[in-house]
Amino acid sequence: MARGRKSAAAQAVVIEGGFGSRVEPPAELSDAASEIWRRTVASEAPDFFRTAALQSMLADYCRHCETADVLTSQIDAFEPEWLADEAGLKRYDLLGKMRERESRAAADKATKLRLTNQARYTPRAAEHAARKSSTERKPWEAAS
Repeated sequence: MARGRKSAAAQAVVIEGGFGSRVEPPAELSDAASEIWRRTVASEAPDFFRTAALQSMLADYCRHCETADVLTSQIDAFEPEWLADEAGLKRYDLLGKMRERESRAAADKATKLRLTNQARYTPRAAEHAARKSSTERKPWEAAS
């Protein structure tokens, strides 16, 4: 790295993407999946998803999350009286199984992308973090 003041020519150089730029979602993702992408990318370091393999897996993660969200809204809109007949019961059961499958797939992708605490911490580090965040009162904390 050069010392001293930068020349006007050096200051005029613009690096494509810039320092700390975040990866934008692929065009083929839906608006809902793109929003999930942006929230996920924003919660990590700017260069966390720098490889094509991670971006592909992140796209799959976003699709699974979106599908699980759609299924959840279908389940939430389900009227309890629809469970009285066989067809309603089967539909409710099918929606639940489909949501579980999508949720598991999203959790699998999240773990592989190292988005979950389980994927980030060793058991020993997790134990230390849990001990640090104990809910017990410290002797110097005033009783209320």
